[in-house]
Amino acid sequence: MNKKWKLAFLSLSMITSGLYTLNFKAAAGVTTGADIYCVMRQGANDHETSWIAAYTNIKKQRSGLFKTSPKQAANIIVEQVVADPIKYEKCIPYLGDLYTSTTTPKPKDSIESMTTDPEILNYSPSQRSYEDRYSY
Repeated sequence: MNKKWKLAFLSLSMITSGLYTLNFKAAAGVTTGADIYCVMRQGANDHETSWIAAYTNIKKQRSGLFKTSPKQAANIIVEQVVADPIKYEKCIPYLGDLYTSTTTPKPKDSIESMTTDPEILNYSPSQRSYEDRYSY
């Protein structure tokens, strides 16, 4: 009886250690959304292309009942960069692109200093067509 317990314990410990080793190997190759976004931006890709690739990766990694929103994914990328600023040192200048939109109009005073076009100078907020970058 004692020999059976030893064999059962030995078998269980071997299975457990094998699964533990597999888990480490699987985690070693994990690429984060921040990795993808930063490498693509450093490779001269624009924000939209880099963002779509990173967001797709984040959605794929976070399975569950609720979908990861684009705003949550942008926040995940920022958190990963801030958590390891040395690793992502060259990516820090690109973080602002996650929160700014090219469709948001500039303030009126900066437009007046750059142009004399009457249509632009008579711009009113009711004419604004704001498009949320993360509304897919």
